[in-house]
Amino acid sequence: MSGALVAIPILPLLAAVVIQLAGLAPRAAARLAVGASAVAGLGALLLLIAVGVDGPIDAVATNSDGSAVIGLVADRVGAILLLLTSVVGLIVQSFASRSLAGDPRATRFHMLAAVLASSTALVGVAATGSGLALAWVATSVTLIALLGHKAPWPAAVRSQRMTARSFAVGDVALLLGVIVAMITVGDIDLRVIGAEAAALDAESVASISALSVVAFLLVVAGIARSALVPLHAWLPSTLAAPTPVSALLHAGVINGAGVLLIRFSPVFASSVGAMALAFAVGALTALFATSVMLVRTDVKGGLVWSTSGQMGFMVMQLGVGAFAAALFHIVGHALYKAAMFLGAGGAITAHSRQTRRPHLGRSDAGLLTSTAMRFAIGLVAPLAAFALALVIIDPHLTAAATILIVVFGALAVGRAANGWMSATPFAAPRTLVTAIGGIVAATFAYVGGIALFEAFVVDVVPYDVPAAVGPNWVAAVIGVVGAGVAVVAFTPGPRGDDLRRQVYGWLVSTSTPITAGSAVASGSTTPHVRPISESIAPEFATAGDHA
Repeated sequence: MSGALVAIPILPLLAAVVIQLAGLAPRAAARLAVGASAVAGLGALLLLIAVGVDGPIDAVATNSDGSAVIGLVADRVGAILLLLTSVVGLIVQSFASRSLAGDPRATRFHMLAAVLASSTALVGVAATGSGLALAWVATSVTLIALLGHKAPWPAAVRSQRMTARSFAVGDVALLLGVIVAMITVGDIDLRVIGAEAAALDAESVASISALSVVAFLLVVAGIARSALVPLHAWLPSTLAAPTPVSALLHAGVINGAGVLLIRFSPVFASSVGAMALAFAVGALTALFATSVMLVRTDVKGGLVWSTSGQMGFMVMQLGVGAFAAALFHIVGHALYKAAMFLGAGGAITAHSRQTRRPHLGRSDAGLLTSTAMRFAIGLVAPLAAFALALVIIDPHLTAAATILIVVFGALAVGRAANGWMSATPFAAPRTLVTAIGGIVAATFAYVGGIALFEAFVVDVVPYDVPAAVGPNWVAAVIGVVGAGVAVVAFTPGPRGDDLRRQVYGWLVSTSTPITAGSAVASGSTTPHVRPISESIAPEFATAGDHA
C-alpha cells in the first residue's frame, strides 16, 4: 500500500498540473478535479482499512541510521485525516462544478482547490517535521490565492491581506520550531516522535528546554491557522469568498491547530506551559466568538464566528490532553460545517419563505415557554444524559476533560433541543418525549464517538498527559463564565437593560469591520443596534453549533 499512500495526496496535485498546462475549459477542469478527488477518496478509504488491520504504512527515504529524510507515513491518525481531506475535497469540487458554472474564473478555482486538497493531505501524512512545515506553508499560499477568487473586489483584496499577515505569523512560528528541533536533534521523524521528543528534552537552547520552545511555537502556529484570539480577525474577513472556498476553509484548513498539535502530540503534551496556553487561548476564543455569533443576523457570518468558537473548544480539549476527543471533534465539525456552508443559500431561502408565510397553527405555548421546562430541557436533561453516557460507555478521559466535555456538550445539545422545540408547531407532551429522546441519543452518540476514536488511535496519541490544567481550573473557568453570563442576562431594571445594550453594541461593533462610509467612520460614536430578540435569525439560532 506504499504506492497508494503516495498516490492519494498526489492525485489532486497532478490534476491541477494538467488543468493548468492544458488550459482546460471550466467544465473539463471540473470533471478532472472531481474524478481525481473521487479516486483519492476511494484510495483513502481502502488505506484506512489497511492501516486499521495491519498497522502504519510508510513510504520513506531514510538515512543510514534509519531516520526519515523525506516521505509519507500513514498511522491511524494520518489515515483518518487523509480520508477526511479527500471526502471534503470531493464534496466541494462536485458542488463547485455546478455553483461556479459560467464563472470565468472557475478553472482557476478547480486548479487551486486541487492543490489545496493535496497540500492539506500532505500535512496529515508527512513523515518529517520539515515536510509537514513545507506542506503547511503551501496550504497557506494556496488558500490566500483562493480568497482572491473575486479579485479585484476590495473585500477580497482586504481578506487576502489580513489572512496573509496572520498566516505569516503562524508559518514563521512553525518554521522556527522545526529549525530549533533540527539544530538540537535533527529533523523530527514523525514515525517515532515520542523518542524524538525525549531527545529534545535532553537538550537545551539558551538554558530553556528545546522541547518547550518547540511546543510553544507549535501553539502559536495553531493559533494563527485556526483563528484563535488574538489572531482571529482574518477569518471574519473571508466572508467575501465564494461558498466553495468558504467550505474548503471551514471544513479543512481551519482545523490546522488540531491537526498540528495532534501530530506533534508527544512534544506538545510534554510542555505543561504550552498546554496551559492552549487551554487559555481556546477558552477565551470559545467565549468571545460564540458571543459574537449570537448577535450576527446573517447566516454566513454566524457560521464564520461559530467556526472560530468551535476551534476554541477543540483547542481547549487539546489543552487538557483529550487528543482523541479533539480528533473526533475535527472530523465531526469538518463534515458538519461543509454541509452548512454549501447549504447556506437554502437556509436563507427557507427562512424567507417562513417569514412570508408564518405558521398560523395552534401552539401550546405554556408547556414550552415556562422557565422550569426550558431549564430542564436546556440544562438538567443534557447533564443527566451525559453523566449516564459516561458511566455506561466509560471513555478514558481525565477529570478535566470530562468536566469540559460534559458542560460544553450539554449546553450545545440543550440549546439544539430548545431550538427544535421552539420551531415545533404543536407543543404536546409527545414533543417533550421526543426532545428527551433526542437529547439521550445525541449524548450517547457523542460520548460513543469519543470512545471509538480513543480505541482506534490509542497507540498513536498520548493517553496520560501532565495535569497542565486540572479539573479545579476547568471548573473555575466555567464558573466565572457562567456567573458573568448570568449577571448580563438577569440584572433587572434599567441598569440591566443598559448593561445588555452595551454588551450587545460592543459585540456588534467588534464583529463588523470599520470601512469608509460606515457609521463609525463617518463620525458616529455609537453603532446603531437593534434588540437581541429582533436580531437573531431563527435559522441561525437552530442551525449553528454552539458548544
